[in-house]
Amino acid sequence: MRRVARAMRAGGTENIEVGTEELGRLQAGQVLVQVAAVGLNPVETLLRRGDYVVKVPFPFVLGGEGAGTVSAVGEGVSLEVGTRVCWGAIPASCGDYLVAPAAMVTTIPERLSFDEAARVPVAAITAAGLARVWPLEGRRAVVWGAAGAVGQMLVAILARRGVGVIGIASGTRVSRVLDAGAQFAVDRGAGDVREAVMSHTGGKGVAAVYDPIGKDTYTASLGMLAPRGCLITYGEFSGAAPEIALQDLFRGSLFITKYNGVRWVEGMHEFPAMVGEGLAMAAEKPGVIGEVAGRFQLERAAEAYAMLETNPNGKVLVAP
Repeated sequence: MRRVARAMRAGGTENIEVGTEELGRLQAGQVLVQVAAVGLNPVETLLRRGDYVVKVPFPFVLGGEGAGTVSAVGEGVSLEVGTRVCWGAIPASCGDYLVAPAAMVTTIPERLSFDEAARVPVAAITAAGLARVWPLEGRRAVVWGAAGAVGQMLVAILARRGVGVIGIASGTRVSRVLDAGAQFAVDRGAGDVREAVMSHTGGKGVAAVYDPIGKDTYTASLGMLAPRGCLITYGEFSGAAPEIALQDLFRGSLFITKYNGVRWVEGMHEFPAMVGEGLAMAAEKPGVIGEVAGRFQLERAAEAYAMLETNPNGKVLVAP
């Protein structure tokens, strides 16, 4: 048996309950992991509310990302009992134990704790996919939300590939953008962001803008692009971006794309390598890992998901 946090029906966090369920027999190619930390992600709120493009049956066990210790292995698995591992994109992770495909977990470097490792996988997978969208080596790019989990990882990956990154954050979090590898950081609350970006680029603009915010930043994002530049939207924290008016693209013959992660990977078999790259960067440069906004015991999972809905500055963790 294992203890899990489940969404019993569509709606708010009041529908989250903690209960028990059978684990089932360990099959060939699987590992049993004792979970130490679960990272929560905004997509879970959309799934739980029942108004997302992807539909899931209720009740369902929450969680999709975490870190822990291998407790048992199935036939054909080379991992040893006691190995510390983390994972992303494995549903039903929010429990004290998890049966997972061995091929989908990644070994945690010694320098990283469970809490640190649990903050890496989804950010690493998302950032690695985003970095594939537009050819940028030797060019400049803007990253909105650059102090967030995905933003910091994206800044680090782009910088590692020779991209001149301009990161946008707010207040004291601006320093985290520079720690992650940005050449220049803009404080969103200190003035006109577009003006600051254009000034830094000598009025030329950038080859790409990564925007997870949506409606509130759409116009500014387009205005930062150099001719033939691309706006890559991958979130809607302020609401959906407005409908595209083609005449708005005419000035610079611009491009816009809505990022869909499954279209930028060949399959889930790529995820462990993406996570491995993120872990390696995190072990080398601590500024790549996002902050912790809150840490809750499994019995308080509903409170943890309620905090997630407030768009906190940092990762919300559940520690079974």
